[in-house]
Amino acid sequence: MSEASRVLGLSRTTLLAAEEAGLLTALRTPGGHRRYDPAELRRYAERAGAAPSWDDGAAPAPPQAPADAVPLAAAARAALRPLAQALEADSAGLYLLHAGEPRFTAAFGVPRWLAERLSAAPPPAPVAQALGTRRPCLFDPAAAAFPEPRSTGQGVAAALHRDGGALGVLFVVSRRDLLVPEVRVVEAFGDVVAMLVADERRIVELERRLEAIAALTRAP
Repeated sequence: MSEASRVLGLSRTTLLAAEEAGLLTALRTPGGHRRYDPAELRRYAERAGAAPSWDDGAAPAPPQAPADAVPLAAAARAALRPLAQALEADSAGLYLLHAGEPRFTAAFGVPRWLAERLSAAPPPAPVAQALGTRRPCLFDPAAAAFPEPRSTGQGVAAALHRDGGALGVLFVVSRRDLLVPEVRVVEAFGDVVAMLVADERRIVELERRLEAIAALTRAP
């Protein structure tokens, strides 16, 4: 874990949060210790927006991933759980904007293999439509093949925005048709998630500035 933390430039806490969010997979030894496949670290770094050049047998260079990716994923996944449970939904998830592009960030009720597929794929049509119109987009999960081709029922994607700017899209998928009040619940919950995302990003930026100040004070 210490080597993986160094390679990714993450603390042990955020590394565990990445595993909890389904963004990174660790192998376990018979004694219960974590082991990370370099190829898995490479995939995680690339999904996070980095493109490191890793030579075989050489120590990977720390990727320049979005600083808020892992904390946001962990916080969002925890927030999505009560929403999915309240609506009796199969799944709920979140796409956040990074460098102007929506990227799958976190979900509840989505298996790890599917989370990896969504992370590597471009956003589906309902997510793009909700982001473009800033209005809730009801969609047929089977027709949209989202979050996977075998999905059934009904889904809704709602844009997240804060202080006049777009942050991303929240989606919910249920096996049954969603009622109008439930769609409004998703919209209202989206406002809460938008506040969470904005606050988490402010915290990350503040921590980055404090680290820079601390580095200056340590400089000879």
